Amino acid sequence: MARHNVKIGSGAARDVPPPNIFLSSVCNHDCLFCSEGGVDNAQTPDQIREVISMRPDTLSIEGGEPTLSRRLPEWVRLAREAGVRDIILCTNGVRFEDASYVKELCDAGVTLFNVNFPSHIEKVFDTVTRTRGQFKARLKALRGLIDAAGGQRVRLNCVVHSLSYMTLEDYARFVNRHFPEVYYVEFNMVKDLGYVMQRHYLVPRLRDLIPRLTAAMALMDRLGMKYICDGFPLCLLPGREYAAIDTYKRMTGNSLYMGEKKKSRRCSGCTLGELCAGLRGDYMRIHGDGEIRASAINPAPIKARIRKMFKR
Repeated sequence: MARHNVKIGSGAARDVPPPNIFLSSVCNHDCLFCSEGGVDNAQTPDQIREVISMRPDTLSIEGGEPTLSRRLPEWVRLAREAGVRDIILCTNGVRFEDASYVKELCDAGVTLFNVNFPSHIEKVFDTVTRTRGQFKARLKALRGLIDAAGGQRVRLNCVVHSLSYMTLEDYARFVNRHFPEVYYVEFNMVKDLGYVMQRHYLVPRLRDLIPRLTAAMALMDRLGMKYICDGFPLCLLPGREYAAIDTYKRMTGNSLYMGEKKKSRRCSGCTLGELCAGLRGDYMRIHGDGEIRASAINPAPIKARIRKMFKR
């Protein structure tokens, strides 16, 4: 995990737009777990220019699928010229078999390609993306992206839900075998937003999920792979608290999206309270807070490790 890929800002006030731009609500996938599903967040050109004019450290370009916008390279270039340091493109990667297109985006200023790679199993991939026959093409496109942009510019995003959590170790093996150059993998807890609000079966219990996630992380440690995670309380990640993006956010005062998480009465007295944002609020609405426990772990070594990782 690297500083420019995680630090998004300084925790701006609520009335200031977050450093994200949404080019459209159109997508060439229809993922079951899409948190934007059924919502039109597309911004007008003036709204996009307003966000860029804020000159955030990091700008996230999202959709729908942003590569479907013909103006994507133009907006990336404008952000770069405005002085935005890091430009993250959130994408499903469908278009990246075209090396010239990847080069155009890199030259325009994309610093990180955040690629949704939902499963290494073709049948599961088809099910969650609601596509057919695209899996092999997606692998080819991801290889094309890595070859054209370099693995250090590629992060794989794995949304953890009921159809994926049981195979996380095999997912890590697959990535290591086929795409070892990838900078790191981010494991994101599925959100009860968008399409998931009608599909609560996609939200697994943490007591079932966490052993699979920690086993995958242990394997990745042995393989020398990098990873981070989001949406998992620190009390359930003993020994890997440093991998939670919230830990870094809390240390730097970054409040972006932290409002989606909440502390429960069970967090009272937790020694990691200053580093942990708690459970996802939408998770508690479905499954409650019975799986978390106040920790007695000394937070000092965790802080020291985070500072060393980010050279702060």
